[in-house]
Amino acid sequence: MQSDPFTVQRLRGGYAIVWQDAEGKRRRHALSATDRIGAEAEARQRWRLGNRSARTVGDIVEAYLADRRAEGIVTANRQSDAWKAMRDYWAAVSPNLIDKEMARGYAARRRAAPATVRYELSMLSVALRWAKDEKLIDNAPEIWRPSPPERRKRHLSHAEFEKFFAAVKAPHARLYVLLGLYTMARPAALLDLTWDRVNWQKGTIDLNPEGRVQTAKRRADALPLNEEALDALKEAWRARQSEYVIERGGKRIANVKKLFQAASERCGFHVTAYMLRHTGAVWAAEAGAPMTELAQFMGHEDSRTTERHYARFTPGHLRGVASRIQRRAGGQGSIEPWGTVQTG
Repeated sequence: MQSDPFTVQRLRGGYAIVWQDAEGKRRRHALSATDRIGAEAEARQRWRLGNRSARTVGDIVEAYLADRRAEGIVTANRQSDAWKAMRDYWAAVSPNLIDKEMARGYAARRRAAPATVRYELSMLSVALRWAKDEKLIDNAPEIWRPSPPERRKRHLSHAEFEKFFAAVKAPHARLYVLLGLYTMARPAALLDLTWDRVNWQKGTIDLNPEGRVQTAKRRADALPLNEEALDALKEAWRARQSEYVIERGGKRIANVKKLFQAASERCGFHVTAYMLRHTGAVWAAEAGAPMTELAQFMGHEDSRTTERHYARFTPGHLRGVASRIQRRAGGQGSIEPWGTVQTG
């Protein structure tokens, strides 16, 4: 746990906040509180508010991330990684100086995908609004962001999958792709999977390790596997070199982005790890899987989420409505000529 950048010390019968300035000189300021607990609370508040005009983007984002981590928010790690890429450009900037040209300059310098730049600048915008709400700064500037990228195809056809799978070469990569398709599990769940959570007798895997707290991205405890997935697992079990199911040379695989990039280049179209999850769901829906069962398989708490994304792929989707739209032979009643009104 990171310690406070100040201390609370006794001063003339009371208390003071003591710190070192940027030049390393010792500074102190008397506090009004008369007891230790009150003095520490007052010191934290004084330090947090500080000199608003002197706060940099770096000060604000670091404070924002610390607050997110303290709250146990699961996206804090992703935001911390984003900040590492942003820090050199933004850390010393005053929030008051941020304008559209500065944000555009960051995008040009970053040379990353528009979606990545948009995420990073969105995080910066959220951090600045948080700082305003926390009264760390007086105003939060508007942050320019690139337009959202065009929505890519979310799933593969059977033919597309076979072409992509033929381009996947390494054994651990082929195992991951099969499990990703047949379990519809999120990448983190599969990369965390260890052999002790494979139940050979029941033909299931446990994606939720002991001690993990279920989040909004739920993981199934006993997910059944089909025969092809089980056969692939058995082959990998015989050649295993570590406790992790997805491993290479005895080392756990931390990320599969490069795997998918390489195979995508070989097959000629873009595929991501998450597309396997959506592909499995679409294929199951097309085969008539009930939405309630599909929701449970995918780890959705509410089947309405599943229906919103996948019900349109089911064979009978809206067919009940279509079947109720029928012509009636001969019609009903009579149609009068224009200008004629039939009265009772």
